[in-house]
Amino acid sequence: MPGIDLLISRYFSDEIKNNLEPKIKSQVERDLFFQNGMSIKLAIEHFDAFQSVLKNYYKNNISELEKTCFDKIFTLDKSGDKYILKINNHELADKIFDYYGDPESRKILSCIMGKKLTISEILSESKVLKSPAYRKIENLHLDGLILESGKILTKNKRVSQYSCIFDNVQIFLNRKTLEVKCIISRKNLESSSVYQHGLI
Repeated sequence: MPGIDLLISRYFSDEIKNNLEPKIKSQVERDLFFQNGMSIKLAIEHFDAFQSVLKNYYKNNISELEKTCFDKIFTLDKSGDKYILKINNHELADKIFDYYGDPESRKILSCIMGKKLTISEILSESKVLKSPAYRKIENLHLDGLILESGKILTKNKRVSQYSCIFDNVQIFLNRKTLEVKCIISRKNLESSSVYQHGLI
């Protein structure tokens, strides 16, 4: 998925479900499944499908509902050509903290901040052993912290390149709170379907 769609889909799905009446939620889930073969979570990654079903049942302002849900996940500020995401969802903040707290995941993320590398290049640059590196790269990709950002031709094969979704991550930890701020490039943010729909 492009941009931040995959990173936030699970948390946005949870917020949407919590803010819909049970009857509407069931109707939306049913129609998404029968019309598109999707759950609400997957539909968040394909926002057109989600909105086209939701508007059939939710008679209030959909944009207002979506913005309320997004605000519970993160707030967004712009600084030059970069955007700063302040993570408001504790579960997402913990996940990012856990990845950056793990030395091997941190090495993988650090070597692809601001650049695109193939898996073999990530292995070489990060110095993470092959066996755990493949598993960690897969988990980082599934959780939306790294993106497939292109393909190159090498030895007559097309090979995927990956990059970190964030250009910088700042983590502030005190006795009571964990604060996570992530700097994301304009390209990575604006390629998201949620951005293209004017929701953030």
